[in-house]
Amino acid sequence: MINRKPYLRLAGLLFILLAAVLISLAAGERWLNPFSSVDSMNQTILWELRWPRLLTAFAVGGLLALAGAWFQVMLGNALAEPYVLGVAGSAAVGAVIVLAFFPDSGFGMSFGAFVGSGLGIAAVMLFARLGPGKLLLAGVVLAAFWSAVIALMLALLPQGKLGLALGWMLGDLSSSVIPVPLLLCLWALALVCGMFLSRSLDRLLLGEAHAAALGVDVSHLRWQLLIAASAATAIAVTAAGTIGFIGLVIPHAMRLVFGSLHRFVLPASAIGGGVLLMLADSGARSVIAPAELPVGVITAFIGVPVFLWLLRRKA
Repeated sequence: MINRKPYLRLAGLLFILLAAVLISLAAGERWLNPFSSVDSMNQTILWELRWPRLLTAFAVGGLLALAGAWFQVMLGNALAEPYVLGVAGSAAVGAVIVLAFFPDSGFGMSFGAFVGSGLGIAAVMLFARLGPGKLLLAGVVLAAFWSAVIALMLALLPQGKLGLALGWMLGDLSSSVIPVPLLLCLWALALVCGMFLSRSLDRLLLGEAHAAALGVDVSHLRWQLLIAASAATAIAVTAAGTIGFIGLVIPHAMRLVFGSLHRFVLPASAIGGGVLLMLADSGARSVIAPAELPVGVITAFIGVPVFLWLLRRKA
């Protein structure tokens, strides 16, 4: 007999997504009604400014949540998240270096972040054969190293560029250089790849020995997860800067709601991560309007108490 509960919960998550879309369209310095606004200025704000931004937030949040789910299975550590291996730190280094030597440019910072994340992935690959435990330790050390480099670069930045660098490092959805259709295609591609690996991920949860006995090439699977999760993180950081806690909190929450089967956890994470970042961005645009908070601050304020509550509930 088919268990319909996960499908009903997915339908409920889609309803929450629809509500988040409406909130994201309405929220901002000026609260607008998406259904009754006929003024041309309001139409411009809704469909040329807020609509692309909420789609960017959805894709970036979904990519971070998928990467978090993959890292947690790959490393066998429930506290693993997209930035734990230092990929985001190396991306931030690349962005700040470009900002230090070239004129202020969102495209330049994003290009630097993309190159920096590639270097971070290459550095992680050097330790991939050491096993999950040592890979995680190497990632923590690399993240600390990149943080030190960032601190040095920030100290050397001209005063006028310091605010721009800090704003980008705390998350910025206002000026993504990756076109929205491409971001959504990458989100869909990441989800399809995850669904293709979902059965192997379920078996890996049983332990390496059990997974190997069930026909899973564990070493090959870990390489696939490492590449996919690092690439998803690199795309998200390139598009929106460094935004924490989504890849840590959302996979935990989805596993509590949907169980451990990845054919439900992965699509739920891809949607749930997008919903969380959309709502966080709505808050960032509204709390101190007309000024705007970095969205990473909002995700931290949401993520920390939610994660502590999830840990207590799980215990």
